[in-house]
Amino acid sequence: MKLSRLALFIVPALTGYHTPLALAQSSNVTLEEVVVTATRRAESAQNVAVALTALSSQSLEDANVVDITDIGFLAPNVQLQPVSTFPGFATFTMRGIGTGANSIRTLDPAVNVMVDGMVVATQIAGQLDAFDYEAVEVLRGPQGIFFGRNSIAGAIQLRTGKPSEEFGGRVKVGVGSQSLVQLEGVIEGGMSSTLRGKLAVQYRSFDGYFEDNNGGTFVPTERNPSGADPGTATQKQTEQDSIFIKPTITWQPSDRFDLTVYGQYFEDDGGSGSTQAFVVPGAAPSTTFNLFGYTPPTDQFEVNHDLVGKSDTEIEQLVVEANWSVGNGVLTSVTGWRDLTFSSSSDIDGTPFLLIHFPDNEEEASQFSQEIRYAGEINDRLDFIIGGFYLDAEQSVIERRQFSGLTAGRDHFDYNHTQGAFTQDVKSTAVFGNVRWGFTDTLTLNAGIRFSREEKDLSVTLLTLCTGEGFNGCSNDKTTVSDDWSNTSPRVALEYRPSDELMFWGSWTRGFRSGNYNARAPSIAALGPADPEQADQLEIGMKADFADGRLRANITGFFTIYDEVQRITNDLDALGNPLQLLNNAAEAEIPGIEAEFTWIPTDRLRLMAGIGWIDPEYKKFTGVDMGAETVQENEALAKELEFERVPDFEYTVTGEYTVPIADRGDLIFRGQYAWREGFYTDTINRPLRAIDDYGILDASVRFENENWRVSLWGRNLTEENYADIISVGFNYQQFGGQARTYGVEVGYRF
Repeated sequence: MKLSRLALFIVPALTGYHTPLALAQSSNVTLEEVVVTATRRAESAQNVAVALTALSSQSLEDANVVDITDIGFLAPNVQLQPVSTFPGFATFTMRGIGTGANSIRTLDPAVNVMVDGMVVATQIAGQLDAFDYEAVEVLRGPQGIFFGRNSIAGAIQLRTGKPSEEFGGRVKVGVGSQSLVQLEGVIEGGMSSTLRGKLAVQYRSFDGYFEDNNGGTFVPTERNPSGADPGTATQKQTEQDSIFIKPTITWQPSDRFDLTVYGQYFEDDGGSGSTQAFVVPGAAPSTTFNLFGYTPPTDQFEVNHDLVGKSDTEIEQLVVEANWSVGNGVLTSVTGWRDLTFSSSSDIDGTPFLLIHFPDNEEEASQFSQEIRYAGEINDRLDFIIGGFYLDAEQSVIERRQFSGLTAGRDHFDYNHTQGAFTQDVKSTAVFGNVRWGFTDTLTLNAGIRFSREEKDLSVTLLTLCTGEGFNGCSNDKTTVSDDWSNTSPRVALEYRPSDELMFWGSWTRGFRSGNYNARAPSIAALGPADPEQADQLEIGMKADFADGRLRANITGFFTIYDEVQRITNDLDALGNPLQLLNNAAEAEIPGIEAEFTWIPTDRLRLMAGIGWIDPEYKKFTGVDMGAETVQENEALAKELEFERVPDFEYTVTGEYTVPIADRGDLIFRGQYAWREGFYTDTINRPLRAIDDYGILDASVRFENENWRVSLWGRNLTEENYADIISVGFNYQQFGGQARTYGVEVGYRF
């Protein structure tokens, strides 16, 4: 992707904004202001010298956002796809930095997810529902000062609104394709002069995008002489049956003190990952065709599995935030607790034969965190924040695999059973501080630093072959390893504000991602740990409002030096089973540009665009077998590899047109098109594991007034065929994707 392609979008917007100024009509309609806490202060997003996308509750509802993955289409250079082999596993990427297409539980996330001020310590069940949040902030780039564990790629903040003193609430009923039923209710108000509360409840039932109707074709072969369908169970896939309960209570006995308790309970009895076996045109026939005469269905959303899968999730969460006005500042305490259980069974080969299954995987995760910070003001030009952070997170996992004996040249029904288990305890501590000094009316200096220490203790039983029948005779040998790492991450930023509507900034920020163990290592020697990653990012940006608040242009350029890059490489063991190896394999440089525009040319029309360009380049890449004869040739070829799951170019354009209906309300037509350039889904860029360019078209029409909201919506209306990752095992499989869906919602606010 050439930089000139991005210029076709950005240059006209910068050089030609005088044209829309002339077209703008005089009125009181202006752009939305979203309050964010990106610097641990409540400020307008336009006043914060940080590259971020701020979404209000209204924006989330208008875009029909269901969960956190949908937000990835609304922010440039942000990919929030799940890995899909384990439903809901959050392999998120920002500005080219992520954890790749794997679901190794012991790896720290590259993108921190914060819920009501508490960092979520594990990636499992990280595909969180976006229900009842007053704002979502997508912060791009290393967040080296303020956010829980030091985040190397970026952070996502989901913030629940505090209860109102006035009694009120809302209800919503929605139905749609794939048997979708969604019910929501929120009620809030004052319970006394000092106490107010809110209760939000959501129920969602959805059959999922994929259906198993025993499709595909069969011809006679040696291992299936009759050429008959094995007649496995029919089923839905990726279905959801969830309940989400969010109680919130605020106690404010005086103007100088308030305490808010944010509770969450989430339960989902869902389906398994969406493994879709498929035929590659022109490629050699797959193992399943040669041995069983089976060709999978051609419809992307039709599958044929022999294992009825599942993914059952339960999350309990409590966050307590207290604020005291002390002296010339505010002392804040945020205490968080989260407990998670998750179980899953998945048909990974995606066929009606038992080739590769992940049956009855079980895991638990719990965490406790405490942050205390003080934000004070010395005078009108000088303020500061100091604080400390502590996290104790533990997870326990049992991973099971069942493989056909064909992997070792034996009879298909002579199955291999492998099992591994681990418990990992992570302790993270940090102290941080930031000073903001406005040394002139237009120039402000921000300088901050964070010292972090991470300690990890891992007790692991390697994923090895069980000697008994089924999952009997599995190893119980445990190996315990531990290590710790320290890091100092600074940030320096200079802001220039020639006017209230225009700001420029430049910054240097360091990000850190802790050392990691590989709980799927094939041997004790390969457990690791890999050393920590480090990213140093230079950033220049502009935030501007023109035309009396009708045109907004936010543009950021960045350059990242990315060292000690942790990469997963895949191999096979002696039995032919897949291995995942973790190494500090690379160094890289990542330049990029992001631009977000909003324009209101008339009172009835609103246009928005988000554009991202990125060009990651490896400067060194070792330990990857590229098929060359020498190490030097392998490394030279590896340096030319592209980053996995990172599109070089992407954009999202949105338009809304409002038609007033007398004095009854407004009829609003909305369309959104999100386009992503193709990318590879594996480290070594196999062509058959590439995702082609794709674009998603969503649209809706809604009627709304002060009390009522009725919406007819459709998603992926052109039913674009795309996936999140592609893998190989007996045949080709792809995971993820979204079918065309549509529905209607009716909401009432009182």
